[in-house]
Amino acid sequence: MSNASGWIFPGQGSQRIGMGQKLLEGSPSARRVFDEASEAVGMNLTRLCLEGPIDRLTATQNAQPAIVTCSVACLAMLEEQGLKPAAVAGHSVGEFSALVAAGSLTLTAAVQAVRKRGELMARVTTPGGMLAVMGLDVSRVHELCHTASQEGVLVVALHNGPEQFVLSGSHAALERFKQLALPAGARECVMLQVSHAFHSPLMGQIQDEWRAVVARIPLRMPRYPVVLNTTARTVKTLVCIRRSMEDQLISPVLWVQCIRALVGMGITRVLEVGDSKVVSSLARRVEPSLETATMQAPP
Repeated sequence: MSNASGWIFPGQGSQRIGMGQKLLEGSPSARRVFDEASEAVGMNLTRLCLEGPIDRLTATQNAQPAIVTCSVACLAMLEEQGLKPAAVAGHSVGEFSALVAAGSLTLTAAVQAVRKRGELMARVTTPGGMLAVMGLDVSRVHELCHTASQEGVLVVALHNGPEQFVLSGSHAALERFKQLALPAGARECVMLQVSHAFHSPLMGQIQDEWRAVVARIPLRMPRYPVVLNTTARTVKTLVCIRRSMEDQLISPVLWVQCIRALVGMGITRVLEVGDSKVVSSLARRVEPSLETATMQAPP
């Protein structure tokens, strides 16, 4: 896989008004993706992405299908040009986009699944939040998490970079971590504007319902290696994919490990497939030697 290209797909938090506009203006295949996805979920995703309003676009049950649709529209443009990846990975809900890219999921199945995933997540009644932490290494973060978890549930939800993490848990435990982290050398601790403690045990309330949804999702074995969030390993069986879909709800996104796994497979370049620069920027922090490109600034 010398000089091989991996395709990476953004997750929730990358949504913004106007996402996909250039795709929709310039590519009939991208427009077809938006039309198919809109029909599959019974809402006008084109209008939602272009016009919002932002609070509606940001609502988790809308953001998830919008982000996947935008990524798959980008994918359609790449496939039009005859381009193929050597391997793929997606950040959180971006994993569904990666599975579409690898031929494991159809667009319709993917957007219907993430729409349902978002609806279930929005229904969780257990209070909680998320905190971004910059400037501490992983061992220090885990150490402080252990101490702060005396106040309630607290886990590392997103391993985004060597010194960039997002914690998820009860409000009291997050506040306690913040009090401990700044004196311990954290550059920044920022509470995220999210409704729930995603990727944590506090999402367990909906796990049985989500497992039943996952059991019905039609899957095929991928055409390309897919590195999964929950294990940072490539798909070996369809059971691997279903287990990752189920576990991701309450388990951390191991993005640092996923990027290192791609590099270990011989990937030297990554292309972020979506109207975003978020995950390519994270990838560069994990492995500075990686060449990165985005659909906003393609290679």
